[in-house]
Amino acid sequence: MTRGNLFASAMLAALVLVATALTSCKESEEEGEYDNWKARNEHYIDSIASVARSNRDGSWTILRSFTLSKDFPLTESSENYVFVQKLEEGTGTEYPLYADSIRVHYSGRLIPTASYPQGTVFDKSYASSTFNPLTDVPTLFSVNQLVTGFSTAVMNMVVGDKWRVYIPYQLGYGTQGSTGGGIPGYSTLIFDMQLAKIYKFQVDTDTKWWTKRRD
Repeated sequence: MTRGNLFASAMLAALVLVATALTSCKESEEEGEYDNWKARNEHYIDSIASVARSNRDGSWTILRSFTLSKDFPLTESSENYVFVQKLEEGTGTEYPLYADSIRVHYSGRLIPTASYPQGTVFDKSYASSTFNPLTDVPTLFSVNQLVTGFSTAVMNMVVGDKWRVYIPYQLGYGTQGSTGGGIPGYSTLIFDMQLAKIYKFQVDTDTKWWTKRRD
């Protein structure tokens, strides 16, 4: 084999190695979407907690999990709290109780990742890509059937309130996640939510949305 052929073979081998390396890196990045997921989520919720505690723009509030007594001391830990950014104030005067039912517009997502800079949307109450309050029907829930963090938030809302809610995994789907909903364990949950209606337990028995809207 001539020197020219040797050089060409070496260059070809180098190109193959580079291509293989790039492919491996790409596959690694794709496979690593949820690498160090627990640590990343803990860091994320701690950063949100820091913003909420400083409350520089006055829009933030911190809610203690409803499962804890009102005497439970405030701590630096994030795991017992829901962090809320209030986007719009409602006009309602009542708060849902644990036994009540509600209708709520919402969109739930995970923390930002390389593939999803805004966070993967795992569930929402409206079918289209853009929310339309005039046509989209809010989802009906029993407050006591929701994850602890979501229940904690809605029990502090009045009708019309629109909040962005950050829920640590301890008050969400825990360490196991929700396989049916595509939510890995240790996931912080981020909800944009607006309370649309409260149905008092054993009082408001008709929960049809459009029927109620026409009244």
